[in-house]
This record gives sequence, structure tokens and C-alpha cells, in this order.
Amino acid sequence: MISKKLLAASILAAMGTSAHAIGFKAGDWNMDISGSVNAYYTTESCDQAGSGGNGALPVCGSAGTGQDATNIQNGLLPGFIIFSASTTQNGYDLKGVISIDPGTTFTGAGSGTSGQLVGDQRRVFLEFGNKSMGTFKLGRDIGLFGQNAILNDMSLLAVGGGSGFNGALNTTLGSIGAGYIYTEFQPQITYTAPAIGNLGLSIGAFQPKGSGERDTAGIQGLASYSLGDAGKLWGAFIQQSRDQTAGAAGADGQSDISGFEVGGTLNFGNLGLTGNYFTGQGLGTTLIGFGGADRLGNERDSDGYLVQATYKVGSTKFGVNYGSSQLDATSSDTARMLDETNQLVLGVYHNLTPSLTLAGEYITREQKFQRGVGPSVDGESDTFAIGAILFF
Repeated sequence: MISKKLLAASILAAMGTSAHAIGFKAGDWNMDISGSVNAYYTTESCDQAGSGGNGALPVCGSAGTGQDATNIQNGLLPGFIIFSASTTQNGYDLKGVISIDPGTTFTGAGSGTSGQLVGDQRRVFLEFGNKSMGTFKLGRDIGLFGQNAILNDMSLLAVGGGSGFNGALNTTLGSIGAGYIYTEFQPQITYTAPAIGNLGLSIGAFQPKGSGERDTAGIQGLASYSLGDAGKLWGAFIQQSRDQTAGAAGADGQSDISGFEVGGTLNFGNLGLTGNYFTGQGLGTTLIGFGGADRLGNERDSDGYLVQATYKVGSTKFGVNYGSSQLDATSSDTARMLDETNQLVLGVYHNLTPSLTLAGEYITREQKFQRGVGPSVDGESDTFAIGAILFF
């Protein structure tokens, strides 16, 4: 089966924690370096490009109906290298983390030009606390809302949807926008309480999202309950009040973001089952707040779910997941807009060594549209992906 150490590496790395670390001492400080590199060959067939509309990332990327797109690109995880330093002083555990997260993709390549490397810096934060007081985190790191959905998506080690955006995004999408909202790496001040048995609780203030006046921070909270080797249960919420600029809002001058999610993963020997459900107002789809309000600032309702089953045979894991995200129109919506996005993924993940996984996936993704004049044309693409991911 795929090693638990490798799976932990992908999850911990996405959270800014080292698993396969290169460690050394520098005075009183423990210094660690860890990272990951991946690349995938993807070929996507655009069966139907779709009609486009509000709240939609085109299902085929830049390809049109009947076109194919072949890329060599990152999967759902970018490449990354994480530098961390930790120590204990005056009874407090201290830690600092900085990451560099480059992609394999170049923008503007072609016509004799070399293009520009796509990348970002996802993590830069400090932590302090101890077992009795809990831990404070200040800086930029993974969000609380939507965190467990993406970290338990089997495509975290591979591709999922979105390969057609190569050159525009640093990674693919996994099941983002087709089953869950992207948690994002966000500026935040969060507090994690001391564990209460198997129960973990975190709450934080986050950089406000969207345009207009941003006089109120966003709030996110996460509760998780460990079942040990049998799995994990979780629930999370997000809330942000947004005062809009003049002429851009409804009668109350507000276009708030609110939502919650529940989910869990259960293990029965070699069988793993995962599910996640979210719903919200002004939450939008794909990204937090994206497509969440109409032109008058009225909030749209949205919801979605992801279900997944995996089975391990020796060093190989077979998996299937299906996700769906829906976006409801308001009474003021007249232009064509996204209705729902659905995605099916079939995957095979082989642990060649404890640090190297070979992966192959088949992905079909479809979009349905609503409103507007004339018939709505749905979008649909089929993708094959094969490649490898290495942790160190």
C-alpha cells in the first residue's frame, strides 16, 4: 500500500509542516528543510467548451470545442521547499516557517520567447505557545474552512480537474469547484486550543475577501475529532461582513460571505471512505466569494459535496471520487451564469518507494449553465494524466 509516511508528507507539507525533513542544529534552534517536486503529462479533450457565464472557470481552460490540449505540468500540489526553525524559550514553543512554491509552467512561452515561471509563496508565518495554553499562528498559511476537503482529496498527489489552465495557474484544481471551495493560503491570526481528548479546535481572523470597504476581518473556525487509524471527522465555518462601494450593493449595503461544512474520512482495513458537504450564502464557487453575489450585491446561495472511495492492494491504491458544486441565481440575475459543475475521477497511485509515488488518473468534468437568452450550452472535458510526485 502507499506508505502512511508519504501520505502524511503531502498533508503536512500542505500545512507547512515537515515530514521528510533535512534537519540540523543552529545554536538553540532546530532547522529543517523539506520539499516536493512533481510533474504530470496531461492530455485533455474538450468535448464541449460551454457557453461561459458568471461564476465559471471554463471547463476546457483556453481550448475550444473539439480541441485537445497536451501539457507537462504540476498537479494539484506545486513544487515547494519549506524552511522552518523551531526552539523552546522561557517555556514557550516557537516556530517560523517560510516556503517557496514554484510551478513547472511558463507563461508567454513560444515564438522564440522563454516565458516566465509561474509560482507563489504560500507560507510565511510564526507560531508560539505550549501544550497548556495552545498555539497562536500569525502570517500566511492554509485556511481553516475547506482545509480538510482538499487535504483528503485523493488527487492531492495527482491532478484532478483544471489541466487546461496550464500557464495561467500554478497548479491544477483537483476537485476544487466540483465538490468543495478552495481553502486558499491566507493572511491570518489563528488560535488552536489545547486538545480536549481527541477533539481539536481552531479559530482565526483572516484577511477580508473582495472589493469595496474592508473594515471587518473574516472569521473561520475548525473542529476536528480524531478516530485514530479509523479516520477523522470535521466541521468548519466561515463568516465575513463586506461593506460595498457606493452603487455596487443592494439596499442594505452588504454582500456577506457565510458558510459551513461537515465531513469525515473512515478507514476499514484497506478500504477508505471520505465525504464532505458545504453550503453558504455569498460563498460562491471554486474560490471563496467567487461568483457569490450578483451585480447589485445580492448574495447567491451555493452548496456542494464530494464522495470518495479508495482501496489499497499492496503498494498500490485505487480510487474513485465524484464531486458536485451548485450556484443558485438571485431574482436580479438575468445574464447567463454557472448552474453546477460535476466531476468524476478514477485514479491509480503506486508507491514505488517511500518517497516517490507514480500516479495515473482519468477525469471527466462538466458544467451546466442557467439564465440568459437562448439555449444554454453545457461544457464537458475528458482528461488523462500520468506522472510522479517526490517528497524529501
